[in-house]
Amino acid sequence: MAATPLYPEGFSTRRPRRDLPPRRNARGVTMPKTRVGPFARLVFAELGRQRMRYLDASELSGVQIPTIKGWRKKNNPGLESLSAMLATLGYQLCPVPELETLPPKIAGELTTLALKLRMNIPQTWTALLDIGVEQELLRLRAEERAAILADHDARMARGANDNTQRHAPAT
Repeated sequence: MAATPLYPEGFSTRRPRRDLPPRRNARGVTMPKTRVGPFARLVFAELGRQRMRYLDASELSGVQIPTIKGWRKKNNPGLESLSAMLATLGYQLCPVPELETLPPKIAGELTTLALKLRMNIPQTWTALLDIGVEQELLRLRAEERAAILADHDARMARGANDNTQRHAPAT
């Protein structure tokens, strides 16, 4: 039985790249020299390393060029635009706690579960979150059904055809 690694080599969820036409100016995006956050620094470093222009990144990610340029000096990237840019560059933003930061009992159970499922820790977290979301949706649906049934019972208590005079709407 082969050992399953607890962490994958990468979290890449690469979007399919379209073939970009060759450019005359091969200069890519440069790293900003002023105070830039770590995520924006990663975006600009990867844009430069992959020799991608703002236009290419914008077309592939859906984030507008002025938004990307704004990260260089004055704005911090939002979660949605940052996730889109990182996915375009071959990265995924996925906050996963380290096993060392978890209480020992939870870390042990999580490791055991990951080994039983033959998944790594991030995949196990994803599976657990999916199960939690499913349970929440089932609970909400049950509450919704209960509200519909209560409304139905209230209507039926009045009688199906009570022949009472209805008030005309005020005009």
